[in-house]
Amino acid sequence: MTTEGGDPKEVRNAEGEACVSQAEAPKMLQLLGHDIRTAVSDVIGGIRLIDHAKLAPDTQVQFERIRIASETLAELMDSALTIAAGQDPGDEPAESLEFRSFLAEIELRWSGRAREQGLQFQLRVDQSVPERIKVARIKLDRILGNLVANALKFTDAGIVTLCVRIDGGHLVFRVRDEGQGFSDRALKLLFSSEGRPRDATRPGTGLGLHISKELAVSLGGDLDVVNLKDLGAIVTLTLPEKTWECSDVLRKVPDLAGLSILVAEDNETNQILVRQMLAAMGAAMDLACDGVEADTLLRENEYDLALIDIEMPRKSGIEVIRDMRAIDGFATPLVALTAYVMRDNREAIYAAGADGVIGKPIRSLSSFGDAIRRHTDRSQVEIVEDTEHQINVRKLAAINGNRFEAILQAAEPEGRVEFLTHLLADLKSIASNLRLAMAVEDNETVRAQTHILISLSGAIGAERMQAIAESLNATAHRKRIGDAGHLANTCQEALGLLIDKVENRWHRAEVE
Repeated sequence: MTTEGGDPKEVRNAEGEACVSQAEAPKMLQLLGHDIRTAVSDVIGGIRLIDHAKLAPDTQVQFERIRIASETLAELMDSALTIAAGQDPGDEPAESLEFRSFLAEIELRWSGRAREQGLQFQLRVDQSVPERIKVARIKLDRILGNLVANALKFTDAGIVTLCVRIDGGHLVFRVRDEGQGFSDRALKLLFSSEGRPRDATRPGTGLGLHISKELAVSLGGDLDVVNLKDLGAIVTLTLPEKTWECSDVLRKVPDLAGLSILVAEDNETNQILVRQMLAAMGAAMDLACDGVEADTLLRENEYDLALIDIEMPRKSGIEVIRDMRAIDGFATPLVALTAYVMRDNREAIYAAGADGVIGKPIRSLSSFGDAIRRHTDRSQVEIVEDTEHQINVRKLAAINGNRFEAILQAAEPEGRVEFLTHLLADLKSIASNLRLAMAVEDNETVRAQTHILISLSGAIGAERMQAIAESLNATAHRKRIGDAGHLANTCQEALGLLIDKVENRWHRAEVE
């Protein structure tokens, strides 16, 4: 590529056609990514708004396939856009998963594909398999999707079966097909990036098993392939007991009854979707269709929470959050509800004063409700008495009180004091080191200190502190601390609140 006319932004290829420069690509990808996420959000939202009861049974089945695939696509696309923008998407955290429902969705998705090929797909789940587990869902979904798709591709007639069972504490998935099995040459290349043998007669790259193997290892498990003597093959995914967690607790839809929530959102599909989800959880909702209306409603009314879209007409969500935080005594939790989820965007959102970020598309009623509950739980709000003016001021505490207390109550009184003493010393040390490092723009020290802060705050349930530390850590990783003044101030403020909270609990522990 060559640059013409002395303009570093004007880049042309060998044919003289203008193209995007390497410097401009990340910004353009970020903007394009936002529009893609918004479009996918509309697709998923529209699907959820359709009354399935009015559809014919066969149509309902196909519609469920579309819904399941669209939500998986949204998560894969989000990771792909993050990677394409040159950013680390981070490792997917384990989440509590309605496991039997997840398996039912696997069956629904792949049984339709099998019928289209004149095959059968069967799911067999042993009675010992729990209702809920804790695992990185999208990774598990990708592995099973690759294994089943591969089995269907190489089976001309018969049945593909997915068996799930618990064996000696291990969670075991076996995909069996009735195809011709793997050739000796294919077996040697199964898990390599080279893919399939060059003389293979079936279409495809052969990367499915390579991808699945890497994902299995990242989950702490393993993948094994064996040919059967008569016909077909079995591919087995094994997740050892230490890599997954049984979570057989009845999952209820979060109860948000009594909460008053402002939703600032200009997209009609998202407005309807959020309204229906909040109504299902019992919350009352006011709607603002743009940033100016959101600003007005927040100034004139008291809400338990405000969900604010970042890209709105007349006034952006960033501007709304920043202006609200500039008002003395304003304590309403402000959570960004946005398709902007790249790290640069999160940094700006937290720096403006947001308490959290919920990404679009919203994929789960339970996770959406849990996120709202984390920011509105009365156990996380402490009342501070102002004796001079005799007024009450609500301050959002820095720690998830329930999780923090659970950790403390697990220890004896002496151990509790010891833990809090060390925690307090570590937090104060981090605050001091960060202040000095920011003053001289020492990216490496900021990165090291925020790494420790991420670990500590995550362990005790200081979720907002953890998110802010992650954003500051990412900024330091890219050696851009000099541009992160607002974010650094936000981090110091949140860290100060966290230190105060821990110090108060330390004093209580000494007299317990």
